[in-house]
Amino acid sequence: MKKTILTLTAIVFAFSTFANDILTLNNEMVFEGKVKRIKDCAIVFKSEGNKYIVPASEIYSIEFENAEDKVYTNYLEMQADEENKCFNARLDAENYHGKKGGHFVLGVLFGPFAIIGTALANPTPEKGRQTYMMSKNKDQFSDPEYLSCYRKKAKGQLIGMEALGWGAWILLVLAL
Repeated sequence: MKKTILTLTAIVFAFSTFANDILTLNNEMVFEGKVKRIKDCAIVFKSEGNKYIVPASEIYSIEFENAEDKVYTNYLEMQADEENKCFNARLDAENYHGKKGGHFVLGVLFGPFAIIGTALANPTPEKGRQTYMMSKNKDQFSDPEYLSCYRKKAKGQLIGMEALGWGAWILLVLAL
């Protein structure tokens, strides 16, 4: 009797150690590993000892091995939201926020001061007239998660354009 119980315990333990989540990407590549956490439009996936951060836009499906895993329950809660707020915010900021050409010119004229000014700014969808008019996500404009992701993306884009302008000014000065 002891041998039977010991054998069954060993078999259950062996299967539980080989339990893997299956991640399928949009390009039909399949990976086995463990989903460690889900964060800001991406998942942290560990496979063969390496840790990967995979954007949600690249994921076709995730199959969880353990239905009682905390990461899985968080995933279900996130799926319960009809739309991914962070993803929507980033798209809105990328497509509609700010006059990127104007920020390039600010970078040329004012260099690091323009970058500092934008870093201290607080971009919101309401301040961007084009975002307010064109976005289909107006119902999410007051959501803290949406606003946080929107600010990060809008600031990043505008600071990037100002840095390009400043770099162009430096190259122009060096060329002369």
